[in-house]
Amino acid sequence: MTEYRTDEEQAELLKKWWAENGKSLLATIVIVAGGWFGWNSYQANEQATAENASMLYSQLVDKVAQPVAQQDEAAKAEMEALAMQLKKDFGNTSYGQFGALFLARFAADAGDFDTAAAELNGVIATAEEGPIKYTAQARLANILIQQEKMDEALALVATVPDAAYATQFEEAKGDALFRKGELSEARAAYIRAQEAAANLGLNTQQLQRKIDNLAASGDA
Repeated sequence: MTEYRTDEEQAELLKKWWAENGKSLLATIVIVAGGWFGWNSYQANEQATAENASMLYSQLVDKVAQPVAQQDEAAKAEMEALAMQLKKDFGNTSYGQFGALFLARFAADAGDFDTAAAELNGVIATAEEGPIKYTAQARLANILIQQEKMDEALALVATVPDAAYATQFEEAKGDALFRKGELSEARAAYIRAQEAAANLGLNTQQLQRKIDNLAASGDA
């Protein structure tokens, strides 16, 4: 499976999205909420909620970033609890959706692909168009590949929604096509993924190995 190597990148994309869209979103919420209670009360509540969510999310990211050798069963249980709390307490907010992404990751790492797929489908159903939804789509495609559901995986990544996600979408597309035996198409997808990764300054070694393996098999 394509490695989950972009969590920090997704966090940065979320921060960028919030910087560009957060003020207008907050203004809309305030207008709707204004008829129910005063701005001061609303502002205090929203600030407290955001701070609590941010604290939980930071704790989770810090623990996930620890070396794998330090992540014993107790640490894994704590990470799962933090992710579940984010999902439960902050619902369909971005923080809650990130909690679901992490729960899907933990399930996939444990080989529980059904649970991982359920978490990712939930994110896709509730997230707006943007980084979180696109990440969930790419990851679900990888899960579906593990479940031998190649056509469903290909449908998820058929169209690249944003250049920043071309690497993930095209690599998943290549993996599904490879498993289907469509080697020429798989190699073309890997090459597109490699070019996208290079444009983003990402490591391309894994993709180069996949391309070389196909070339060595005679599919040049």
